[in-house]
Amino acid sequence: MDRSKKGVSGNQNQTGVKNPGGNGKSDTNAEIKTSTSEKIDLSNEQINTLSGKASEQLAEEDLETLGSSPPESFDLKQLWEKAEIFDLATKRLEFESQQLESQKQELQVKQTDLEDQKQKLTEASKLLGEEREQLNRRLAVVNQQERQFQEREANATAGFLTQNRVALSQLEQQIAQVSQEIAQALSQKVDIQQELTEEIAQKYAEFEQNIFTERQEFEQERQQLIAERKSLRKEQNRLEIDRELLDEERQYFEEKVAQRAVAKVESLEANLRIWKERYEESQKLQQSLEVNLRKAVDANKRFGQRNPEEILTQLEDLRRRNNELEQKLAERPTEAAARRLEDLEAQKEQWEAERFRLIAKVQELERSAATNRIAVLNLETLRDEKEALEASNNRLRAMLEELRVNVNDAIAQSKDRSPFEKCVQLDKDEKLQIAPPLSQESIDLAQFAEDLRYRIAISPLEKGKRLYYSEQDIRAFLGGIAMSKLHILQGISGTGKTSLPIAFARALGRRGRENYKLVEVQAGWRDRQDIIGYYNSFEGKFYETEFLTALYEAQCPEFSDQIYIIILDEMNLSRPEQYFADFLSKLEQDAPELTLNTDLERPSPKLFKKKDTLIIPPNVWFVGTANQDETTLEFADKTYDRAHVMELERSQESFDIPKLSRRDSISYNALTTAFKEAQKQHHSKATEAFVFLNDYLSEILESKFKIGWGNRLQRQIKDYIPVVIAAGGSLTEATDHILATKILRKVRDRHDIQLGDMTELKETIETYWSELDAGAPVKSFNILESELQRLERGTY
Repeated sequence: MDRSKKGVSGNQNQTGVKNPGGNGKSDTNAEIKTSTSEKIDLSNEQINTLSGKASEQLAEEDLETLGSSPPESFDLKQLWEKAEIFDLATKRLEFESQQLESQKQELQVKQTDLEDQKQKLTEASKLLGEEREQLNRRLAVVNQQERQFQEREANATAGFLTQNRVALSQLEQQIAQVSQEIAQALSQKVDIQQELTEEIAQKYAEFEQNIFTERQEFEQERQQLIAERKSLRKEQNRLEIDRELLDEERQYFEEKVAQRAVAKVESLEANLRIWKERYEESQKLQQSLEVNLRKAVDANKRFGQRNPEEILTQLEDLRRRNNELEQKLAERPTEAAARRLEDLEAQKEQWEAERFRLIAKVQELERSAATNRIAVLNLETLRDEKEALEASNNRLRAMLEELRVNVNDAIAQSKDRSPFEKCVQLDKDEKLQIAPPLSQESIDLAQFAEDLRYRIAISPLEKGKRLYYSEQDIRAFLGGIAMSKLHILQGISGTGKTSLPIAFARALGRRGRENYKLVEVQAGWRDRQDIIGYYNSFEGKFYETEFLTALYEAQCPEFSDQIYIIILDEMNLSRPEQYFADFLSKLEQDAPELTLNTDLERPSPKLFKKKDTLIIPPNVWFVGTANQDETTLEFADKTYDRAHVMELERSQESFDIPKLSRRDSISYNALTTAFKEAQKQHHSKATEAFVFLNDYLSEILESKFKIGWGNRLQRQIKDYIPVVIAAGGSLTEATDHILATKILRKVRDRHDIQLGDMTELKETIETYWSELDAGAPVKSFNILESELQRLERGTY
């Protein structure tokens, strides 16, 4: 049965409601588009109608859990679309409820049919009982006939021998016939009973299976309906919140409109007053012009027929005469006029001072008015910000409450869940729980090394690419596997440092199943949490890294008897003495364990030794790649001493690869057994190498270079050299590698070494090496030659 699905994210809802038919999605989308295009304006009556429909589906406890915070913004059209979708979802629920009722009625009809069948079977059983009674009656008749036969036999002894014989033979035939009929009837009765019993059992089993299946389907549909009802309740809550927010926005909008209307009216009234004043001024100007016009007319009448030039001339004469008279008058001022003039000048000064004071006051009032206007604008802005902050605060409070509920639910659910989720998922992986077929045959290390070289060459992930490594590199890597759980592959970029361990693992493992894990080391790693993860007590979860899941995967049944390699790419981007410190000390232990801080009351993955202890499986090797440039760090001696170190060359010569036969994955136990047999067989060679180092080199190295060694180097020599020899190498090749990587590595780039001491060391090795084995220690001589050249140049 199709179910409606709904997804809501933030303030945008994307909702789809499917119809019972196959084309439900497109029909519903068309319906929604039509509804939204016809009904964009949302009224309170419509919102209340939709809210009432949704509230009928909600319980009181669900309504109490609804939040009250509105979203930051919403669209009116979008809100109406939500309401329409909500209405369609409600109709969809009603339709599905009707379907469930019809299915329930069909189940009841089926149950009635089964009861009828059961009744028929009961009637058939009754018929069988009646047939059984009839057979019993027939048996009684037969028994009676037998008694009659016995009486006739008694009569035969009395004299009617011939007649009785005939009658007896007839009776015997009848008896045989009746016995045969009885046997057939009994056989038919047994067959019928068996068939009826099987049919009853089969139909009853089918009935129970149908009832169980239909109950499961009904329960699933009920759970789906409950989930959909909850989602509809949440949507109703969102619609209610949107409605409340819409009311608030509408009220706020009306208030804003009223405020702006009042401001507009006041502005218009002020403009009206200004225009009225301008109109009055224009009226006064008009009146003044009319007065001037009348005065001009009167003057024209008064001056008669004289032209303006004559009038101007006369006015000039009069003005000149007036000036002369005024001058004469000024020359004869009176005391009253002088006093009047002084008073007028004093008043003028007072008026000027008052004028300046009034101008300053006006300017001050204008500044105060501008400040008040700014304060009013700031007040309105603060009021708007306050309203926005209150709305945001309500939203955040609702989100906080929802988050608190989610956190409490998560905590409650996590009590029965393991903090190691990824490891538990590995436990559930069926492929990891099945041990594959592995090759347990005895391994010849020389043939194995040659075959391994070919398989590594053709194993890259990129089609057509080949990985060519020398025989010495393959033997050195194989001997390192026997010697140490930690490998360090050094060299410039592009020399195949990462490809070698991957190809080695693929050559030993199964096709299509990776028995290795590539972990990229980051520059900021400082402690064990960076490589294995950490426990978050608040979430009750352990954040597992790829490294930790690889350790767990390696001990699952599929890989527990295979070589498993964890590759630490760019290992020296951070200091392994910090983030890999726990493993540096544990790898030399017999049964290393890794303790993880977690909640001991929670269930743990099944391969954990304790609830918080993970065993480091013995079939795991750690291979780190290292570049030497300005972005990387130097390894400490403690790391070099515990690791098997290889320096890969820039390029290798290619070689022909023969056709290789398919084989099973190599067993970890078979390979380690081959290592032990080689170490036992060539133990004397390892002893010779260690004695050579002790007798001929220990004294000069300790006295001149302050370099010594202990039991660890002796153990590494006994593990490494026999395997290299068994793989086809020589004692010189194996000892040269140990000398170069474990001892002479420590004389590189030292400023406290004298040229003569370095020369003496080289001469000592050249002199006594022939007592150990034929050939020359090429790697060791390369190191010494490089250091001699450096010392001769005087560069440190």
